[in-house]
Amino acid sequence: MTRPQIAKAMHAAHRQLRRDRTIDVELDSAEQLLDGNGREGSGVDQLVGILDSSLRLPSALVVRVALPGEANAHEPDVGAFHDYCQVQANTAWREAMTLRQGGIRELPRALLLAVAAAALGVVAGYFAQNTDATLLMVILYAVAFIAVIAAWTIGWTPIEQALFDWRAPGHTAAVYELLSRARIEVVDQPREPGSSR
Repeated sequence: MTRPQIAKAMHAAHRQLRRDRTIDVELDSAEQLLDGNGREGSGVDQLVGILDSSLRLPSALVVRVALPGEANAHEPDVGAFHDYCQVQANTAWREAMTLRQGGIRELPRALLLAVAAAALGVVAGYFAQNTDATLLMVILYAVAFIAVIAAWTIGWTPIEQALFDWRAPGHTAAVYELLSRARIEVVDQPREPGSSR
């Protein structure tokens, strides 16, 4: 699939998800729901890709698994699918909480270093204004400039981690949690045009 085809398929899946809280996934075999075929990945990977890129998750979800006629006799293991998704939800949530708590833990130290760097910048800027030596003035302004940037970076990194960085794995955890309780329906895969099946 090319990128425009993937984007078109994702938009169609998002419209369907908003409209009737369902997602369709076409597979070659029932086992492919959890195990990929090396070409498009597993069914769960496709489902997570659609849901993870969705702005809002529904409260309930129906996954329609389309299988070829001959593969439809062997239905996917729904229990294994739900168990796998629950394990992945727990893993993603632990990652989210580790990021958040790491940012909160580092925040006091980072703020102290940021204040020290900002003070160095102020002092260097003050001395740069009061010197007549051009070379010394350039060096002091450079130190002040670097110190201010360092203060901003040191202070912002743990704030960003505590406020924002954890939200992506947190959303992924919600996606897997939704899939762990989704209803699975198996339907016949639509025939290819011109197919004699």
